[in-house]
Amino acid sequence: MNAKNNPYSELIDRFKQGRSLSYHKGEIILRAAEAPRGVYFIEQGFVRVYSITDQGEENTHIIYQASEVFPLIWAFNNIARNVFYESLSPSKLLLLPKDEFLHLAKTAHNVTYLLLRQAVNQFNIFADRLDNLEYTNAQVRVVYRLLYIAGRFGQKKGKKVIINAPITHQHIASSINLVRETVSREIEILELKGLVSHQKRLIVLNDIAGLENLIGESISLNLWGLK
Repeated sequence: MNAKNNPYSELIDRFKQGRSLSYHKGEIILRAAEAPRGVYFIEQGFVRVYSITDQGEENTHIIYQASEVFPLIWAFNNIARNVFYESLSPSKLLLLPKDEFLHLAKTAHNVTYLLLRQAVNQFNIFADRLDNLEYTNAQVRVVYRLLYIAGRFGQKKGKKVIINAPITHQHIASSINLVRETVSREIEILELKGLVSHQKRLIVLNDIAGLENLIGESISLNLWGLK
Protein backbone atom coordinates (compact mmCIF):
# COMPACT_ATOMS: atom_id res chain seq x y z
CA MET A 1 0.00 0.00 0.00
CA ASN A 2 1.25 3.44 -0.89
CA ALA A 3 0.81 5.65 2.17
CA LYS A 4 1.32 8.88 0.22
CA ASN A 5 -1.82 11.06 0.31
CA ASN A 6 -3.55 8.28 2.25
CA PRO A 7 -5.77 9.40 5.17
CA TYR A 8 -4.32 6.48 7.11
CA SER A 9 -0.70 7.54 6.49
CA GLU A 10 -0.08 8.53 10.13
CA LEU A 11 -1.56 5.27 11.35
CA ILE A 12 0.55 3.33 8.85
CA ASP A 13 3.72 5.17 9.90
CA ARG A 14 3.09 4.36 13.56
CA PHE A 15 2.35 0.70 12.85
CA LYS A 16 5.49 0.41 10.73
CA GLN A 17 7.44 0.96 13.93
CA GLY A 18 6.21 -2.49 14.94
CA ARG A 19 6.60 -5.82 13.12
CA SER A 20 5.76 -6.67 9.52
CA LEU A 21 4.09 -10.05 8.97
CA SER A 22 3.06 -11.99 5.88
CA TYR A 23 0.40 -14.70 5.64
CA HIS A 24 -0.59 -17.14 2.93
CA LYS A 25 -4.16 -17.59 1.76
CA GLY A 26 -6.00 -19.76 4.28
CA GLU A 27 -3.43 -19.28 7.03
CA ILE A 28 -4.77 -18.73 10.54
CA ILE A 29 -3.61 -15.48 12.13
CA LEU A 30 -5.36 -15.90 15.48
CA ARG A 31 -7.15 -18.92 16.91
CA ALA A 32 -10.34 -18.82 18.96
CA ALA A 33 -9.87 -17.26 22.41
CA GLU A 34 -6.13 -16.88 21.76
CA ALA A 35 -4.53 -13.81 23.31
CA PRO A 36 -3.20 -11.69 20.42
CA ARG A 37 0.46 -10.66 20.28
CA GLY A 38 -0.66 -7.10 19.66
CA VAL A 39 -2.92 -5.05 17.40
CA TYR A 40 -2.87 -5.68 13.65
CA PHE A 41 -3.11 -3.23 10.76
CA ILE A 42 -3.90 -4.72 7.35
CA GLU A 43 -1.45 -3.29 4.87
CA GLN A 44 -2.57 -5.59 2.06
CA GLY A 45 -5.14 -8.37 1.69
CA PHE A 46 -8.29 -9.56 3.44
CA VAL A 47 -8.89 -11.18 6.82
CA ARG A 48 -11.99 -13.22 7.61
CA VAL A 49 -13.30 -13.55 11.16
CA TYR A 50 -15.39 -16.63 11.87
CA SER A 51 -16.58 -18.89 14.66
CA ILE A 52 -17.36 -22.62 14.66
CA THR A 53 -20.74 -23.83 15.88
CA ASP A 54 -21.36 -26.89 18.04
CA GLN A 55 -22.24 -28.73 14.82
CA GLY A 56 -18.83 -27.89 13.36
CA GLU A 57 -20.16 -25.30 10.89
CA GLU A 58 -18.39 -22.02 10.22
CA ASN A 59 -20.16 -18.75 10.92
CA THR A 60 -18.56 -15.76 9.17
CA HIS A 61 -18.79 -12.57 11.23
CA ILE A 62 -16.86 -9.98 9.24
CA ILE A 63 -14.22 -9.65 6.53
CA TYR A 64 -11.60 -6.95 7.09
CA GLN A 65 -9.77 -5.23 4.26
CA ALA A 66 -6.70 -3.03 3.81
CA SER A 67 -6.32 -0.08 6.23
CA GLU A 68 -8.47 -1.74 8.90
CA VAL A 69 -7.33 -2.59 12.42
CA PHE A 70 -8.16 -5.59 14.59
CA PRO A 71 -8.96 -6.81 17.21
CA LEU A 72 -10.30 -3.58 18.69
CA ILE A 73 -12.43 -5.29 21.35
CA TRP A 74 -9.36 -6.99 22.78
CA ALA A 75 -7.28 -3.83 22.49
CA PHE A 76 -9.69 -1.66 24.48
CA ASN A 77 -11.57 -4.18 26.65
CA ASN A 78 -8.99 -6.98 26.98
CA ILE A 79 -11.48 -9.58 25.76
CA ALA A 80 -10.21 -12.29 23.39
CA ARG A 81 -13.32 -13.42 21.51
CA ASN A 82 -13.94 -17.05 20.63
CA VAL A 83 -13.34 -16.49 16.91
CA PHE A 84 -10.71 -17.33 14.31
CA TYR A 85 -8.89 -14.79 12.13
CA GLU A 86 -7.97 -16.24 8.74
CA SER A 87 -6.03 -14.68 5.90
CA LEU A 88 -8.49 -14.80 3.01
CA SER A 89 -5.77 -13.94 0.49
CA PRO A 90 -2.01 -13.41 0.56
CA SER A 91 -1.84 -10.68 3.19
CA LYS A 92 0.66 -8.28 4.71
CA LEU A 93 -0.01 -7.10 8.25
CA LEU A 94 1.68 -4.70 10.63
CA LEU A 95 1.74 -5.63 14.32
CA LEU A 96 2.02 -3.10 17.13
CA PRO A 97 2.25 -4.02 20.84
CA LYS A 98 -0.96 -3.31 22.71
CA ASP A 99 0.53 -0.75 25.09
CA GLU A 100 2.01 1.22 22.18
CA PHE A 101 -1.30 1.07 20.32
CA LEU A 102 -3.26 2.36 23.32
CA HIS A 103 -0.75 5.16 23.86
CA LEU A 104 -1.16 6.11 20.21
CA ALA A 105 -4.96 6.03 20.47
CA LYS A 106 -4.89 8.28 23.55
CA THR A 107 -2.37 10.86 22.35
CA ALA A 108 -2.67 11.18 18.55
CA HIS A 109 -5.99 12.89 17.82
CA ASN A 110 -5.96 12.17 14.09
CA VAL A 111 -5.41 8.47 14.79
CA THR A 112 -8.12 8.47 17.45
CA TYR A 113 -10.58 9.85 14.92
CA LEU A 114 -9.67 7.18 12.35
CA LEU A 115 -10.08 4.43 14.93
CA LEU A 116 -13.44 5.84 15.99
CA ARG A 117 -14.60 5.81 12.38
CA GLN A 118 -13.50 2.19 12.05
CA ALA A 119 -15.33 1.22 15.23
CA VAL A 120 -18.51 2.88 13.94
CA ASN A 121 -18.13 1.16 10.56
CA GLN A 122 -17.72 -2.20 12.26
CA PHE A 123 -20.85 -1.55 14.31
CA ASN A 124 -22.73 -0.77 11.10
CA ILE A 125 -21.46 -3.99 9.52
CA PHE A 126 -22.78 -6.12 12.37
CA ALA A 127 -26.07 -4.18 12.47
CA ASP A 128 -26.44 -4.69 8.71
CA ARG A 129 -25.85 -8.41 9.12
CA LEU A 130 -28.64 -8.59 11.71
CA ASP A 131 -30.95 -6.75 9.31
CA ASN A 132 -29.97 -9.24 6.60
CA LEU A 133 -30.92 -12.20 8.79
CA GLU A 134 -34.42 -10.76 9.35
CA TYR A 135 -35.36 -11.83 5.81
CA THR A 136 -36.74 -15.39 5.68
CA ASN A 137 -36.80 -15.74 1.88
CA ALA A 138 -33.51 -17.26 0.69
CA GLN A 139 -33.30 -15.24 -2.54
CA VAL A 140 -33.96 -11.96 -0.78
CA ARG A 141 -31.42 -12.81 1.90
CA VAL A 142 -28.78 -13.57 -0.76
CA VAL A 143 -29.57 -10.42 -2.77
CA TYR A 144 -29.34 -8.26 0.35
CA ARG A 145 -25.95 -9.77 1.13
CA LEU A 146 -24.67 -9.24 -2.40
CA LEU A 147 -25.64 -5.56 -2.26
CA TYR A 148 -23.90 -5.17 1.09
CA ILE A 149 -20.73 -6.88 -0.21
CA ALA A 150 -20.79 -4.70 -3.32
CA GLY A 151 -20.99 -1.61 -1.16
CA ARG A 152 -18.08 -2.70 1.01
CA PHE A 153 -15.73 -4.23 -1.56
CA GLY A 154 -17.16 -3.18 -4.92
CA GLN A 155 -15.63 -1.22 -7.76
CA LYS A 156 -18.03 0.54 -10.11
CA LYS A 157 -17.51 0.05 -13.85
CA GLY A 158 -20.29 1.80 -15.67
CA LYS A 159 -23.55 0.36 -14.39
CA LYS A 160 -21.80 -2.75 -13.07
CA VAL A 161 -20.13 -3.30 -9.72
CA ILE A 162 -17.24 -5.76 -9.47
CA ILE A 163 -16.72 -7.21 -5.98
CA ASN A 164 -12.93 -7.02 -5.62
CA ALA A 165 -12.60 -9.50 -2.78
CA PRO A 166 -12.06 -13.29 -2.86
CA ILE A 167 -15.53 -14.03 -1.50
CA THR A 168 -17.01 -17.44 -2.32
CA HIS A 169 -20.54 -18.78 -2.19
CA GLN A 170 -19.52 -20.60 0.98
CA HIS A 171 -18.43 -17.33 2.62
CA ILE A 172 -21.77 -15.77 1.76
CA ALA A 173 -23.67 -18.80 3.04
CA SER A 174 -21.81 -18.87 6.34
CA SER A 175 -22.56 -15.20 6.94
CA ILE A 176 -26.34 -15.39 6.44
CA ASN A 177 -27.20 -18.80 7.93
CA LEU A 178 -27.76 -20.65 4.66
CA VAL A 179 -26.09 -23.70 3.15
CA ARG A 180 -23.74 -23.21 0.20
CA GLU A 181 -25.99 -25.16 -2.17
CA THR A 182 -28.85 -22.75 -1.53
CA VAL A 183 -26.65 -19.69 -2.12
CA SER A 184 -25.23 -21.19 -5.33
CA ARG A 185 -28.73 -22.00 -6.59
CA GLU A 186 -30.02 -18.50 -5.89
CA ILE A 187 -27.00 -16.86 -7.52
CA GLU A 188 -27.47 -19.12 -10.57
CA ILE A 189 -31.07 -17.87 -10.84
CA LEU A 190 -29.80 -14.29 -10.67
CA GLU A 191 -27.27 -15.09 -13.41
CA LEU A 192 -30.01 -16.47 -15.66
CA LYS A 193 -31.86 -13.17 -15.17
CA GLY A 194 -28.72 -11.25 -16.15
CA LEU A 195 -28.52 -9.53 -12.78
CA VAL A 196 -25.29 -11.19 -11.67
CA SER A 197 -22.25 -12.65 -13.44
CA HIS A 198 -18.69 -13.68 -12.70
CA GLN A 199 -15.40 -12.25 -13.93
CA LYS A 200 -12.20 -14.15 -13.16
CA ARG A 201 -13.79 -15.71 -10.05
CA LEU A 202 -15.05 -12.34 -8.86
CA ILE A 203 -18.77 -11.71 -8.46
CA VAL A 204 -20.17 -8.94 -10.66
CA LEU A 205 -23.50 -7.19 -10.05
CA ASN A 206 -24.83 -6.15 -13.45
CA ASP A 207 -28.03 -4.41 -12.39
CA ILE A 208 -28.11 -2.82 -8.94
CA ALA A 209 -31.63 -1.42 -9.37
CA GLY A 210 -32.91 -4.80 -10.55
CA LEU A 211 -31.45 -6.51 -7.51
CA GLU A 212 -32.90 -3.82 -5.26
CA ASN A 213 -36.36 -4.49 -6.70
CA LEU A 214 -36.12 -8.18 -5.79
CA ILE A 215 -35.99 -7.34 -2.11
CA GLY A 216 -39.61 -6.25 -2.39
CA GLU A 217 -39.50 -3.16 -0.26
CA SER A 218 -37.93 0.25 -0.38
CA ILE A 219 -34.31 0.11 0.77
CA SER A 220 -31.77 2.87 0.55
CA LEU A 221 -28.84 2.00 -1.69
CA ASN A 222 -27.08 4.88 0.05
CA LEU A 223 -26.78 2.45 2.95
CA TRP A 224 -24.09 0.66 0.95
CA GLY A 225 -22.79 3.65 -1.02
CA LEU A 226 -24.29 2.30 -4.25
CA LYS A 227 -25.98 5.55 -5.30
